[in-house]
This record gives sequence, C-alpha cells and structure tokens, in this order.
Amino acid sequence: MLGTACRSSWNTGNLDFPKTFFFQICRLDGGFLILILSYVASPQCRTIFQVSHSVSASSAPYRLSDALNRHIPGLKSTLLLRRRKKIDGLEIHRTPARRATDALRRHLAHGFDILLPERRKDLPFSLNVLGMGFDTAQMEKADVVHLHWIGGRTVDFSQLRHIRRPLVYTLHDMFACTAGCHCTMDCSLFQDECRGNCPQLGAPRLFRNIPAWLFSRKRRAFGRIPSLTLVTPSLWLKREVERSCMFPGRKIVQIYNPVDTDLFRPAEDRNAIRAGLGIPPGAFVIACGATGLFNPVKGGHFIPLVLEELYRRGHRNLHLLLFGNQEKSVDYPFPSTSAGFITDMNKLAGLYSAADIFLNPTLQDVLSNVALESMACKTPSVTFRTGGVPEAVLDGRTGLVAPQGDLNQMAAHCERLIQDGKLLQTLAEEGRRHAEQTFSYPVIAARHAALYEETLREYRYEE
Repeated sequence: MLGTACRSSWNTGNLDFPKTFFFQICRLDGGFLILILSYVASPQCRTIFQVSHSVSASSAPYRLSDALNRHIPGLKSTLLLRRRKKIDGLEIHRTPARRATDALRRHLAHGFDILLPERRKDLPFSLNVLGMGFDTAQMEKADVVHLHWIGGRTVDFSQLRHIRRPLVYTLHDMFACTAGCHCTMDCSLFQDECRGNCPQLGAPRLFRNIPAWLFSRKRRAFGRIPSLTLVTPSLWLKREVERSCMFPGRKIVQIYNPVDTDLFRPAEDRNAIRAGLGIPPGAFVIACGATGLFNPVKGGHFIPLVLEELYRRGHRNLHLLLFGNQEKSVDYPFPSTSAGFITDMNKLAGLYSAADIFLNPTLQDVLSNVALESMACKTPSVTFRTGGVPEAVLDGRTGLVAPQGDLNQMAAHCERLIQDGKLLQTLAEEGRRHAEQTFSYPVIAARHAALYEETLREYRYEE
C-alpha cells in the first residue's frame, strides 16, 4: 500500500483549522483503486477512548481501534473496558460506591427474574438500573470518548453527562432505543416510549409500566448529555433510531463497521485447507455458524431445513462446514466438519476460503460481521432480507438474498449457486471489491477520524 499526505487549511468564521488530506493507493485483485481519505485537523484530536463492556478480536470496537491506530497518523485509539481479560487496553476505573453496590445489582437481577417469570430467556434484556459508577477524570484523558457496548451494568447512564468531553455513541443493536431489549424482532413499542405490554417481559399487570419507566429513565439520562453524536453501522438501524423518540434532535451518522481486508482475503491454497479439514475433493462446501442453531435471532433453525430441502431436490455432493460450538446434536443430510470455536482470525479467514458459499439465515442483524468476513474472502453469502444485511450482501451482485423466513427461496438460491459456477465466481469477485471499497480499515478509519474532528470542533466552539 502506498500513501502520501498534504496539508492545507480551511476557515470557519473566526476559527482557522488545519486540514490534512491522506490518499492511499490500494491494490485490488483487478487493478488499482485510489481512495481519497480526508482527515481534518489532525492536531486537534489525538486520543480516543473506545468504551465497551468487553471485546474480542472479532468485535467491532476492537477492529475500529485497530484500524484507527494503523491508518490514521497522529491518532491514538485505546480500548477502555469493564472486563479487559487478555485484550490490550485499559480497565474502567470503578468508584468506591460501585463495589458497595455489586451485591445489590446481583440481587436486583435475580429479583427481576422472579417478578417476571414469563420473560423470554432466549432474547437479551438489560435493565441498566444500577450501572457501574466510573471515574470521569479517567474518561477525560481522551479528546473524544467513543461509547460502544455499554448496556447492562457497564456504566451508569446518568453519570455520562458529567464527562467533560464530546461523546460519540455507536449503536450496535436496538438497546439504546428501547426500554432494555437488544432485538426488537417484530415489536414496535419503542416508537411509543415502550408503553404497553412488552412481548419480551411478559409483565403481569402489577409491573406493566416497567418498560415505560425504564425507557423514560434512559431518555432522561441521554437528554442531559451536553455533546452526544450517534453512529449506526447500517442505514437500516439509522432509520430505526429515527423512528424512536429516545434521541430527539441528536445528530445521527451512518458509518459501517470495518473488516480487515488484509487479514480476511482469499487463501492462496484453498484445496490444502480443505484437505486438512478432511473435506473430499470436488465437494460443494456450505459454511454456516453452529452456535446460533437454537437462537431465534440468528435463525439457525433454518439451516437443517434448507439442507433437507437441497437433499430433497437431489443434491448429494454437498459438505457442511460448521463454525462455532454446537449446543445440541443435530442430524444433517450431508457429511459435516465442525471447526469448533475459533479465536485465531487467520484460521477463521482460511475456513471462509475453504467454503463455496456461506449460509446466513439471520432474522435480525444490524450488519453481520460474518457477511463482511466471508465476502472479503470471496465466499458469497446466501441470506435473508434482514436489517442491514442487504447493505453488505447486495442481491445478485455480492450474494443472494431471500425474503425473510422464505425457506424455499433460500434453498433455491443455494441450488442456483451449486449449479452456476460462473455466477458464483462473479459474486465472489464483486464481493471482494465491495469489501475493499466500502468496509475496509482505511475507508472506515478515515470516516471515523473525520467525525471525531468535526465533533471535537463543534464541542469546543460551543464551549
């Protein structure tokens, strides 16, 4: 990768801000693409805290921080986590009161389950009534504080207004716009302050107003934050946030999550990877996630149904490649190889490359990391028209998209790719280009850097 930079300035009213332009020449499989990346006022924003509950090497906050540090000169991004584990970063400093209320939080969560026995246990719901108290002085060591997964007990929302720094908040699901659910599914109560019978809590009459109270409490906390900019990883989520009344008048910016296209790329020897996995030569390999087979959000229950339909249609030379740990035993009509739970991203990229297609029947997803990763490895996805997934899997261009829940159409899409090798190759090539041009580290890092500068400039101007 080649690159250079030049400096100029712009004038806004009585304020003069330096401006830096970066351009990088990225080699694509089919030639060269010049990416013009604008990054304004590099001396203004030097340090960013990415605040989250915890992260892994495959999570969006980790990848964003990595992308910023690798591709934006002069900018330092640091992960600030409630649970750091083995990740390189800092832990959120807890206030003394936090330790004193730990037991109370646990009892509250237990009482929540007792009082609401009909609550759906298969969908996540975060109370955030007693969030973790934190040291605001620690947060203020950064120029901009970028919030990510802060639900549950990660931070006390009511304390966010005391951070004397501009806040950027990326919404990775619907939690910020609801009383506490992360996946709304078919519920639209979040458009009316979550007033009514919550389908996830199944609240008895005595506690019917709990969702509305949680919603208003959260809305009040967010409303008191002086400087808050929202980011959504898809246009679909941006529209959903705009339908909610949680953030009236707040600025909402759409920026996709990044994928490392230098890491997730086609393997040089796919046949060797297949041989190492024990996959027979000439088999058509369908990859899918095994962890979500019984998760109503991931839609994994469609996977065996789609495979059975393909078997019924006469296909026999198929092989299933499973990612993740399977919770229960499932009978498939085809031979399968389980790769188990993968933490090594290089190995994961190789597994994507070993497959011909990725079957992704998700029923609610903001964007879908697996769609980005498989696409970058030239493995097209067959998926449902769900949430923001069609923004990555462009129907007929980078993959094939079926109407949500349409089992027969999903099976027909798989069959089409089994039979049409030319189409499969076209989708693979276009998918790789789409990943590089739209979701790669340099592109997404530049957009975030520009947002940080704009946010910081507006914050200082208002001061």
